[in-house]
Amino acid sequence: MRKGFVFVILVLFNLLLMYGINRANVLMFNNNFMIYLNKKDEPIKPKEEEKQEEQEEKPVDTKFNGESIEQIGKKFDNYTKKTPLEGYGEYLAKTSIAKGVNPYLIGAIILESSRCKTDCSVIFKECNNASGAKGDPGCFGGVYKSYGSINDSISDIVGSISKQFYTQDMQSPYKMYKDLGKSSAWALKVSNFMEGLKKAK
Repeated sequence: MRKGFVFVILVLFNLLLMYGINRANVLMFNNNFMIYLNKKDEPIKPKEEEKQEEQEEKPVDTKFNGESIEQIGKKFDNYTKKTPLEGYGEYLAKTSIAKGVNPYLIGAIILESSRCKTDCSVIFKECNNASGAKGDPGCFGGVYKSYGSINDSISDIVGSISKQFYTQDMQSPYKMYKDLGKSSAWALKVSNFMEGLKKAK
């Protein structure tokens, strides 16, 4: 009688075990458990993997002091209307904001250096150098850097400013001109261009 009872218990236990295995498949992947319940395409992921996905999905800043990339880009394009700089506003704004750089500062530096409000400089026309940056490859063998496109030049000056002057407080023409090897007259011109861009519509 006891043996029969034990046999029934074992049978029931095996049935439950088999049912449980069918309900939950446990796989080892990179030393982590991935548990599939019912639907094989919806795994319960490890916490470390979830944290990594959260970091990857972190939204990129799309505004500067409450203004959108489109708004700032439009201001720049309207301010530079009918010049070779028109049309670069949105790229300038997007690239600057992504790097934590004041887009009005970048726009003003480009306006001062390129002189495109009147007649664009030779290095702008011939070497796509919008900021007056120096380096290799040299433009016509000179000290000023040559770029494949104006966008490349914009990206380069944004990257340089973000590394040297990485806070908004530091990104003032009057605080940075000496480090850039510029004069106080340069700082005044850049500051005036910044104000002009901010007021543009």
